[in-house]
Amino acid sequence: MNKTKLVLILILILFGSSITAAQSATPVAAVQSFYAFDRAHSQTFNRQNVNARKKWLSPELSRLFDNELRRQDALLKKNSTDKPYFGDGFPFQPLQEACDGAGKYRSPVVKQDFRKGTRAAVTVTFSYPKSCKAADPVIYTIGLVRKGGGWLIDDLNTGEDHSLKEVLSSRDY
Repeated sequence: MNKTKLVLILILILFGSSITAAQSATPVAAVQSFYAFDRAHSQTFNRQNVNARKKWLSPELSRLFDNELRRQDALLKKNSTDKPYFGDGFPFQPLQEACDGAGKYRSPVVKQDFRKGTRAAVTVTFSYPKSCKAADPVIYTIGLVRKGGGWLIDDLNTGEDHSLKEVLSSRDY
């Protein structure tokens, strides 16, 4: 009986440490971990892919994505031929646009912008290879919050007029 309890305790400790490992100790490490996953997995905006990214997302951003999935389902029921707002996929990467050369963005460069208390921001720079002479780098700013000992993505600004949370909170697009 005692051996069984010991084995269960060890399993719980190992499971708990694997969850903590996903929540990185620094904002930069959290975003790098997220992009390693995001770039290697499907960009289709659906329930399965939202759930796969939740360990990197703040509770508020997760809730907004869940609401958006419901809104998208309602839109498609009414207008099955319409393209939903996230019809091109998740907004965490720029679209792969053609260029003069290879046409693929390099791995993003992540740098800390600021960190104060439980809030932080990092910049993520996507750039084409030098063979894409006319292509300018694309820079995103990601806001993070510290929760449960780790850093979670709380917002995204792509340099447009509105942040991701503003878009997801809006009744109209």
